[in-house]
Amino acid sequence: MTEAEVLARVRAVMIETFRLTDDAVVTRATTSLDVDGWDSLSHALLIMNVEEAFGTELPLERTYELADVGELVDLLRDAVARTDVR
Repeated sequence: MTEAEVLARVRAVMIETFRLTDDAVVTRATTSLDVDGWDSLSHALLIMNVEEAFGTELPLERTYELADVGELVDLLRDAVARTDVR
């Protein structure tokens, strides 16, 4: 899965999770400060929704250390790659 594909799926999950408009801009540099309603509780919901969308589990401790969407994309690409190998 390419970085662009992962980012597009993360964007779709974010639109649903945070009830953003369809034209919401989500880039690798997007942070919780850029998204209304992205707090610690909704972050947990986002991670659960992302895990479901990608069919993978992410290391809990790493999910709380993410600085931006780009780090989430990288973490997902690693997780999906490990899943594909099994």
